[in-house]
Amino acid sequence: MLYLRLTDNNYKGVSLQDDGVDFSNLPDLEKLAVRKALDSINNVPLCELEKNGIVVFPSKTTKSDLDGKDKIILTVQNLEADTPIVKTTNTMGFFCVGNVLQIEIRSRFESGEKQFFLHYMLQKVCNVAPTVELAHANKSPFYEFAVYLFPSYLKRALGQGLFRNYVNREYNDSNIRGSIDFVRHFKNNIPFNGKIAYKTREFSYDNPLVQLIRHTVEYISENRTFRAFLENSVHDEMQKVRACTASYRRSERNKVISKNIKSISSPYYYEYEALRKLCLMILLREKNSYGALNNKRLNGILFDGASLWEEYLNVVMQTYFKNKLYVLEHPNNRTGHGRRYLFKNEDEKNRTAIYPDFILFDNNKHVVSILDAKYKDLSDGNASREDYFQILAYLLRFNCNRGVLIYPYSKRDVVETKSVLFLAKESNDERRGDVAFEIQGLTIPDYPMSGSDNNSFKIFQNKMQQSEKALFNALFNGVAI
Repeated sequence: MLYLRLTDNNYKGVSLQDDGVDFSNLPDLEKLAVRKALDSINNVPLCELEKNGIVVFPSKTTKSDLDGKDKIILTVQNLEADTPIVKTTNTMGFFCVGNVLQIEIRSRFESGEKQFFLHYMLQKVCNVAPTVELAHANKSPFYEFAVYLFPSYLKRALGQGLFRNYVNREYNDSNIRGSIDFVRHFKNNIPFNGKIAYKTREFSYDNPLVQLIRHTVEYISENRTFRAFLENSVHDEMQKVRACTASYRRSERNKVISKNIKSISSPYYYEYEALRKLCLMILLREKNSYGALNNKRLNGILFDGASLWEEYLNVVMQTYFKNKLYVLEHPNNRTGHGRRYLFKNEDEKNRTAIYPDFILFDNNKHVVSILDAKYKDLSDGNASREDYFQILAYLLRFNCNRGVLIYPYSKRDVVETKSVLFLAKESNDERRGDVAFEIQGLTIPDYPMSGSDNNSFKIFQNKMQQSEKALFNALFNGVAI
């Protein structure tokens, strides 16, 4: 199998290689298989990849920056040549195409190979305790990422109600209510003992899919740290699943997995399809890592870099502003929370919904700052015209004079960490001092390349916390918080 390691937002592209081995040196049959695998995902929209086995976070069932029929994950140039070029967009993650190709796309802000930045953001967003072991991170962090997502997918699925389906049951008692199973009856009840062997088809919560969820819960709970994580995150949901799966037997795990390979077609229980795929990935990790469930399907997890960065900043800033004079509001276009409107028409009807990433209010409910999360490299101190126009529209709408773009940066790439701009006046030699526009970076630290994963990750965590503190000091220096 060819392992392809890429970074996100690589619009220039990278030559296809396998751990440093040129694609041109591969055997002809392997080249042909890899070309077919690449062609199957080349310029394929995200929605199609999700239909064919990829788990996307956030899910397409909620609006995200990855939505849209035209959103492409990667493109391949020179596919028929000996040096194919692969270009990536704004996604991170792991996925495979059959048993031919495994692709890892990591953040371009990572300084090492172990995906600690992605781990850290997911732990914050998914509320994972910082003591989670990373024993498998050398091989693939896929399992940890899948576990991080499990509680949120479980909550969304159970929000639609417990999954019910028709199942076949076999009974041997005197309360006959189905078709008689004569073979079992003659075998078990002759001479007659007052019982009848029969079969029924019942509408039940104790079905293969809920059993799959139960097996996943028990499998994750075998790790003491992850068990505590589940108990803190989805205790009530776990109890519901356990209560309705009385027929659970650990020894039947493989049988349950085989019954759930087929996707769910019910339009009502659509949230369960992503949960089903995630459960299979977790239960099959030792056999497949993030490999395919069969040779023809896609399998893996993709993360929306922009949405993940935004939610991470929300978690750390909400923690910072807790019990302080200022209030941070986080409008969310995926849920509709905090919706504002840019215009009103002559009939006083709202027009053009907007969702600033963060709105900072003082204790008099006046807007102090508009903060915008940008998963972009802005270390040169320059944003795009669209970013400038967007933030200026927000400042005008909220009668605010301070806007900030917050971006991640790696020390190896940084030119400057903070840039302050002011609106120009009609005279090119003057500026308006009352409207400030800031571009502020959060340092993504390096981490040790030697030592245990847990020790290295703890060092990385401590450095990230220092970076967060430095960011807040830079953003709110001189402001009474």
